[in-house]
Amino acid sequence: MKYGLLASLITLGLAVPASAALSGFYDASEQVQAVVGSDKVSFAMGGRAFDTLEQVRTRDNGQIEWRVQNSECYVIVTLTPVPPAEPGKTTYEVANVSACEGSDLEGAESGF
Repeated sequence: MKYGLLASLITLGLAVPASAALSGFYDASEQVQAVVGSDKVSFAMGGRAFDTLEQVRTRDNGQIEWRVQNSECYVIVTLTPVPPAEPGKTTYEVANVSACEGSDLEGAESGF
């Protein structure tokens, strides 16, 4: 009886789809795709190509901030994680894009 129950539980366990966590590399790749594929980010940066893309921080509420910079300015992009409805990977949507602020490169390029 015990072995029959154990065999049934193992069989049921094998029938459930696996939900493996995405590695950090692939999760970051999803975030980068959300940032660079966003029309909001492109509009905020005036359509100029970016030079630098870096993850800034993860907020307490789970949102993730990225800094996108070009030679003219930078924006802070806030991503909201969208968990999958079924087993699968988490995707991200752009929740907010800051106004384009002055570039960190201004002082370095001027020689001061």
